[in-house]
Amino acid sequence: MSVPDQATSGARGRPMDARVDDAIIAATTALLAERGYGALTTAAIARRAGVSTASLYRRWSSKEDLVASACRTIVADYLSPDDTGSLDGDLTVLVRNKITALSGLLGVVLKSLVGQAAHDPAIAAILEREILDVTTAHVAAILERATARGEIGAGYDVSGTADLAIALVTTPLLLRADGPSAVARLVPERIAGQLIAALLRP
Repeated sequence: MSVPDQATSGARGRPMDARVDDAIIAATTALLAERGYGALTTAAIARRAGVSTASLYRRWSSKEDLVASACRTIVADYLSPDDTGSLDGDLTVLVRNKITALSGLLGVVLKSLVGQAAHDPAIAAILEREILDVTTAHVAAILERATARGEIGAGYDVSGTADLAIALVTTPLLLRADGPSAVARLVPERIAGQLIAALLRP
């Protein structure tokens, strides 16, 4: 689990304990899944993590900052920097990791946050910055490698490809009654094929 940027050192320059950072993010994620954003409080997070609220606020200044870190964790769980050597391989790994992440607890969290984002601009901005923008940058790197290998030509639509990759996995999560279970039934190779077909379409 990645440590948020603001959690690297204390007010007097002492290193923060990464185990505390991880415990707080894990508690935030668990409580989001159990109760949703509306019932999430920093006091409840601190209790679940077994730390003081002062310790929490030394690392994150607000509940929104904590949620941003939780979203960063969601993305970190399905973005792999590995180069498989092919466009199909890279996209399959991306989709497989995304399915693995969103078919469990993190899928419940994301579903809750998307619902909150419908009427909360701050949460909407967090989802755009921490999930959409980061995923788009990762897809751009995959497509740049594919172009260098001669698998696709220039002029591809990075944003459109990223949007499609996200939609093909999150639509079952958000619109199917069984959400994460519906995601688990997806076949990554099939989705990767759909993405490549869209990229190669004249």
